[in-house]
Amino acid sequence: IGATPRRCTPDQLAIVEAQLPPADCRRHKNSPWSQRCSFSYATQCPDAMWLDELYKKRHREKRKSGGFTAIFVGCNKGMDAVDTLRMGSGDPVFDKAAWRNAMTKGGQISLDNSVCNQANLPQFELSSGDEDSATNDEQRRGKSTAQVHCIEPMPITAEALSNSARDLQWDTHGFVVTHAAIAREDGITPFPSGKSVGKENKGMENCKNGADGVNCVNVDMYSLDTYVEKFLPREDGSGRIIDFLSIDVEGFDMDVMLGGSSTLKNRVHYLEFEYNWMGSWKNQKLSDSIRLLDEEYDFTCYWPGYDGNIWRITDCWLDYYDLHFWANVACVKRGVKEVEDMAERMEELFQKTLDKGSNLVMDYEHRGVTYQYARTS
Repeated sequence: IGATPRRCTPDQLAIVEAQLPPADCRRHKNSPWSQRCSFSYATQCPDAMWLDELYKKRHREKRKSGGFTAIFVGCNKGMDAVDTLRMGSGDPVFDKAAWRNAMTKGGQISLDNSVCNQANLPQFELSSGDEDSATNDEQRRGKSTAQVHCIEPMPITAEALSNSARDLQWDTHGFVVTHAAIAREDGITPFPSGKSVGKENKGMENCKNGADGVNCVNVDMYSLDTYVEKFLPREDGSGRIIDFLSIDVEGFDMDVMLGGSSTLKNRVHYLEFEYNWMGSWKNQKLSDSIRLLDEEYDFTCYWPGYDGNIWRITDCWLDYYDLHFWANVACVKRGVKEVEDMAERMEELFQKTLDKGSNLVMDYEHRGVTYQYARTS
């Protein structure tokens, strides 16, 4: 089940390098905040169609989804977390419009802008059969055990998330909000208090040097392993499976992974994280994280794009990937029957991306402008 994909051939690597050309990355390596790099262009707002396909199939086949669990480390406004709970549970009660209304108090307050405009993107589509099924009747009565853990360290945002979940009565139906930071170890950390709900690109790094006029407050900090043991207690000795782990912590993603070795090895089936030029990433290599995820935890990782484009990183390494730019990475666990179809689909999409050859180029002139305008207008 889920065998390791074959190492890329020289010809395949040449196609990847043509599609994700290194020129901009090397030219702008000393100004990484510019995001002038092919793998940054390619992965800015990935659509993760392989996830949608997997859960639509599960709902069609009426597979039991009540045990679904996801963790969002860096939950921000909660839009992705809500849509993921909708996807994993198959329950239409979890609705992005309802969540947006709760977070804005019926339009009375404004949320900070999002890079990918998640609040206005279409939500996970449920068929009428899913919405009317007996399974969903049970879910509405609170019998579902589906959970999404929405972990947010910024106080003003965490408070809004908690209030919204409580107002919608989702806090007792699987939407778990925790005000905390996740890092490499347990403790207390200063974190920006936040001037507006859902502020992005502010994190622990901003409190280290007292920069940017940021007001900081102390926040509880857990390692990922500690958080999982504390908030996802073991039920049968093996521990609850984490179907989806998202890490978005403004440059400290690798630290979260280093503090979650047991969780990654034994419980996570699918992982998304951000590569970055700031925070701890500036002293860490992507190559080391990909090697760790592959050799120690059996993950195959990709650059996730949109419109079905995806590039495998594991065993398809190119040296300029270690240049630090903001980008997204998606990884699927090998050897796990539950995600075997998704792993095969991701690899199939990679092969189809290669088949596009030079017709697909993610440089500055061909960086998906139509997609970006459509998602941010």
